[in-house]
Order: sequence, then C-alpha cells, then structure tokens
Amino acid sequence: MRKLFFAVVLRCSFLAFAVSAFAQTQPQQSAVFFVLLKRPVNAPQLSKEEGEKLQDEHMANIGKLRAEHKLLIAGPFVDDTSLRGIFVLQADSLTDAQELANTDPAIKAGRLAAESHGPWLVDPNVIHDPGEEARGMEQYTLVLMQRGEKWNPGAPEFMDVIKQHPAFVKEMTEQGKMAIAGPFPLSEPGDLRGIAIFRVGAEQAAKLVQEDSTVKAGLLKPEIHPWITGKGVLTPGQPMQ
Repeated sequence: MRKLFFAVVLRCSFLAFAVSAFAQTQPQQSAVFFVLLKRPVNAPQLSKEEGEKLQDEHMANIGKLRAEHKLLIAGPFVDDTSLRGIFVLQADSLTDAQELANTDPAIKAGRLAAESHGPWLVDPNVIHDPGEEARGMEQYTLVLMQRGEKWNPGAPEFMDVIKQHPAFVKEMTEQGKMAIAGPFPLSEPGDLRGIAIFRVGAEQAAKLVQEDSTVKAGLLKPEIHPWITGKGVLTPGQPMQ
C-alpha cells in the first residue's frame, strides 16, 4: 500500500506539480498566498477511470493557473498524512486566493480541500520560472511553523524574540540550507504562523529549526514534512531518492 501511495504521488508530481511563474510579472497590488491541500476524511472513492479523468482535469487547471501567472509553486508531500500538497498563489486578497484554489477539479469533487493562508510574507524573487527545458523533481523539507505553548503577542518579550527570527532565516539561507521562508501576519487567526522550506533532508532540517529563537522560546512549534517540487522553481534541493 505504501509503495502504491508513493507511486501515485510521484506520478502526480511529475505531471501536475512542476509549475511556477515569474512573480515580477504580476500586478503590483498582488501578494503571495500559501494554500495547504488536504485529503478530507469523507473524500469520495473513485474508480480507476474516474480517478484518471479527475487527474487529467486537475492537471489542466494547474496549467491554466500557470498560464495566467497565478500559480507560483506547487508540489506534493511525500509522507503519508492527510496533507497532500501545496499551492503558492499570486492574488489580490486571501478571498481571491481561496477562490483560485477552489477552481481545482479535485477540490470541486471533494477529493481535496484547500486551506488558504496569508499573505505569506516572502520575497517573490526567490521563486523562479524553470523554463521549458527543466525536467524532474527535487526534494525539500517543508516546515509548518505552528503556534507554540508560549505564543502570546501581548507578552512584553514577544516582539523581542520575533525580531530575532529574520537573522536565523538569513543565516540558513546564506549557508545554503534554506530555500524560502516567511511568516503570516500576526493578525491572521489560527495556529499556522509561517512556513519554512529547507533545502536539506527532514532529519537535518528538524535539528536546524531547533536553533530558531522562536522555537527555543516556545513561541513556535515546527511540524516537519518531506516535500517535492519541480527543478528550478526554488534554489536546488536534494535529489529524488
């Protein structure tokens, strides 16, 4: 079963997820939004033929969003959880990003559910168009930075710790260990506070993120997931195993 799961993930990833677009081509008022794609508990079961048809429609919609310069990054998680993948979208608002995500036929069919966050406060210039010549996938470690036990924006020392976080991101980036990272606005509700994508394996990333001042102080709690996307979309990650 696990082998079948990974075979399906890799097939979907090669065909459907190796996409990006130049962020600088977008309207100035647009922002970057992060979308988690989840498998609902009550997802309908499909026959092989129905599944293949839905996958074709899913791929066609991804191609459409790419052609419209709305989809910047996409890729599947490769661990077997309810988290199936991500979209990174360029949109004018969180509502617009959710509406774009909801155009996915797999979401319309109830096979996936989209959970939009943002704006994701990252530099869009680190997201690249790999060009038509780029082929294949690379593996990264995607870290969901969840609200920790000590998360309290009203505490006197809270902002002092938060202000140390960019230095950690800068250090990890300069050392070639991180591809992209950024928080969501403090005003955004919910437990997910930011996303970091490391260029190293999950075991190493899990150790590195413990050096983040926000993790040390208990403000954030990292949730680690191996993840893949197309070559050239981000600074190179790990070769596929």
